[in-house]
Amino acid sequence: MSWREAAWRVPVYALLVTGAAVFSVPFLWMATTSVKVDRELFTKDLKIFPSAPIPRTKSPYVDETYFSDVEGERLGELLPRLRALAEATGFEPPADLNREVAWDAIARGLYDRLSRRLPKAVWEGALEGVVAAAGEHVTREMVEAVFACVHRRLGLGSILVRSRSLEECILLKDIAPSRRLENLTPETGALSDRSELGMEYAALSYDFSRGDRVVLSGTFELPFDAASLQRVQLYLRPDDTWHELHFALERLGVRYVAERPVPIANFEWTTATWQWPGPDDRSTKIRTWTLLREDEGRHSDVTGERTVRLTFELRRCGRAGAWANKLLLNYRRVLDHIPFWRYVRVSLFLVVANVLLTVFASSLVAYSFARLNWPGREFAFLLMLATMMVPGQVTMIPHFLIWKHLGAYDTLTPLWLGSAFGNAFFIFLLRQFMKGIPRDLEDAARIDGCGFLRIYWHIILPLIGPSLAAIAIFTFMGAWNDFMGPLVYLSDQRLYPLAFGLYAFSVQVGNNPALTMAASLLMTVPVIVIFFFAQRYFIQGVTLTGMKG
Repeated sequence: MSWREAAWRVPVYALLVTGAAVFSVPFLWMATTSVKVDRELFTKDLKIFPSAPIPRTKSPYVDETYFSDVEGERLGELLPRLRALAEATGFEPPADLNREVAWDAIARGLYDRLSRRLPKAVWEGALEGVVAAAGEHVTREMVEAVFACVHRRLGLGSILVRSRSLEECILLKDIAPSRRLENLTPETGALSDRSELGMEYAALSYDFSRGDRVVLSGTFELPFDAASLQRVQLYLRPDDTWHELHFALERLGVRYVAERPVPIANFEWTTATWQWPGPDDRSTKIRTWTLLREDEGRHSDVTGERTVRLTFELRRCGRAGAWANKLLLNYRRVLDHIPFWRYVRVSLFLVVANVLLTVFASSLVAYSFARLNWPGREFAFLLMLATMMVPGQVTMIPHFLIWKHLGAYDTLTPLWLGSAFGNAFFIFLLRQFMKGIPRDLEDAARIDGCGFLRIYWHIILPLIGPSLAAIAIFTFMGAWNDFMGPLVYLSDQRLYPLAFGLYAFSVQVGNNPALTMAASLLMTVPVIVIFFFAQRYFIQGVTLTGMKG
């Protein structure tokens, strides 16, 4: 390669690499956003990559990362002064916490709040003036509110059970929360009673440097038969350590375990739900529960007709386990919140039906236009091309009225049967390709006794394989991503394809960006995989169209 060729290729390759990087940014943003938790979505600074989960060894603790991104003028000078103002309010962090870390986090939190409250003129003035103005705003209530933002502790609230007949009961609601469950691992964890906003709960303190799990268990008498028990719910406040909460239930001599653990993610109160498989699993409702399966090979000594034993086991996770929990959290929520696989099955049916019908019908019509002579062929071809000039929005209402009159509304029929009539653009594409096939091949086949259909099937179709592959890819992408068709023709959620089902899902979750991005990535990956493996046929089908030879 000469230096001139190298000098020409280097900028071309650099431009291609730059273009690929630029166009991959939206996909990278979708992928990284899909693994973020809610509090990472609305920050002051734009961050592409999610924060790393930190599996803490001890809890409760102070989250020093919560205000770690606080920046501003005079931050270093003001932090010790703000700490002094906070100490002057009489507030004291709990004795089981690192006091230095706690006071530093409180000072940073106060700076963050004051930066939005004090006027700009105060910040531009003398340091003593800023401190004096801050002293007028810093109260014990503000300090307590800031400390609540960084104080992490695992809280266990009420335990609610429900029968198949919808009878509900809070277990031992008159007993102190810390006495509802027996701590089987006192060397690792301890329970204590706490109160917050008028609600009592049991705070679980643990130290995984002494062991890798905390086991809490309790035996309860139900107001109904244990055989009719359907659901167990635990009101839970996570401590954002990304450890795993495993659940087991014993009744009538049988032990059941949750099919997967609950990650201790985030720090807002939430409800963990476990229940047995049932009709709800096959419905279209949002699934917020974890299924219980029989623990094969293990038996239980709980045999009373109304007696159950609940066991909550907190297991330690390392860095790899914490990352795995964070990466899978939103995807599991997506698969739980919607009947994802039902939507996938509908989409796959529509894709297969549309691809097969479009390829067959378009190639057959194109064959008649390109290789057969019949009266009115050119006029029919021009009429077909004229239909390409009519926008789809113009024919949408007539199409809808026709399908509704045929009784096909709220069925999948309008979304695939129309492909049996071909596609004008694809017919034009294939006609141009077929016109480039030598007539000698067709004449030789006719001499051997082949009719029109055998020539079409055995001679023409094998030669136009690249174009058929390109058309199949275009049709696949159109059917897979179709949103307007289901919006117009479907109202039964059980018939939704994936594209429209994800729209309904985004509405249900309040347009949560992380969940929406996770669902969108699950929908996008098949398209990327198909295009990656079929790109050779796609490029051949486009570049060879209309070539003579």
